[in-house]
Amino acid sequence: MSGKQRFVKSKETKEAQKKSEAEFIEFLANCLDEGCSPTRCHEGCPVEPDGVCPHGFKSIALEYGLN
Repeated sequence: MSGKQRFVKSKETKEAQKKSEAEFIEFLANCLDEGCSPTRCHEGCPVEPDGVCPHGFKSIALEYGLN
């Protein structure tokens, strides 16, 4: 792969990452407005933004320090 090809691919990757981050921030903002937050729990437990599910998983908001 030439230097130019790597630069283009890297630029596309960065743009996709920015879009993904923006979508995640929007999703989390909507959850917080609704008073809930997802967790990384294998059971899919939603909790309050400052909560922990019965399986011990913190809300995503707590993990990112948003409370």
